[in-house]
Amino acid sequence: MPPRHTDVLILGQGLAGSALAWRLAERGVSAVVVDRGGVDGAGRPSASRVAAGLITPVTGKRLTVAEEFDTQWRSARDFYRRVESEVGESLLAERPAIRLFIDDAERARFDERLLDDEFQRHTRLATASELPEAMPAPWGGFVMTGAARLNVGAYLAATRDRLQANDRYLQAELKSEHELTVTASGVAIRRLGVTARLVVLCQGHAPGLSDGRLAPATQLAPAKGEVLTIESPTLRDARVVHRGVWIAPDESGLPGRFRVGSTHTWEDLNSTPTAAGREELVVRLAAAGVSDYHVVDHQAAIRPATSDRRPLSGFSEEAPRVGWLNGLGSKGSLWAPWYADRLAERIAREGLESP
Repeated sequence: MPPRHTDVLILGQGLAGSALAWRLAERGVSAVVVDRGGVDGAGRPSASRVAAGLITPVTGKRLTVAEEFDTQWRSARDFYRRVESEVGESLLAERPAIRLFIDDAERARFDERLLDDEFQRHTRLATASELPEAMPAPWGGFVMTGAARLNVGAYLAATRDRLQANDRYLQAELKSEHELTVTASGVAIRRLGVTARLVVLCQGHAPGLSDGRLAPATQLAPAKGEVLTIESPTLRDARVVHRGVWIAPDESGLPGRFRVGSTHTWEDLNSTPTAAGREELVVRLAAAGVSDYHVVDHQAAIRPATSDRRPLSGFSEEAPRVGWLNGLGSKGSLWAPWYADRLAERIAREGLESP
């Protein structure tokens, strides 16, 4: 059983909670992680378990480089390499991704963006031999040289195994935030027999602490995303290819198996896959010139995004023993190590008595 007292109690072992546990351990701060076991409240895989783990420097229709990408990418790469050395397993693949232009206008936008030095550092025009053989690319495409992919499932499993080996993991679900007792001197979950100096909530879009007593000032603006797993006799590219959808080799390594995503909806916020979501991805695949395949799986999850697209990281003014690391949205694999590092440093620097 985990120790009855710890420095920090982390609720949630997705990308945010896992990164925070590692970052605290780097600083000699003890932590116990409480998690449902990788599922959401409906018993389906949580958002982190559905995540494809894509790290991409250029995103969106405007072809913008993510803010502070270089700093966050260095932090993420160094972090995952250290975790790999700890667990003896390969988790992060650094491999250029390719994005195909959808029309002349997007190609012209790319040429304009090349005037920006930062954009140039992360991209170059793809040569004819670099274009995917199985997908038409009449306008060409560009290579994103700073792209990478985290094997999220393997990373979360390795983290859980390490926590369990050190008696730092509890599989349990909190039905109400009233199960979490917060006082001026610490926090406790009586049912689990665990006390701590601080608690950090890393539970995604539906934390299970629902009556608002511990809600952050900035509320989440979650979005539902759906992904397909397909098998195709013609797709062979080992890279992640973007063309209206992303198409990524399945983590299983099975030849011809790929994951395809993803949709974005802000209604019907549950983890049930929908016919509309499947149809949207099928239509996008057709637009990308992919038709020879069959669907072998269809998943949905709720991304814990925020209205300003900035993660929640910090402590409550009303309840200073309560903190958050949440709202990572679709950039969890990139953002989690950096934001967890900052939060762990704050905890270690300012002390556990007054965060």
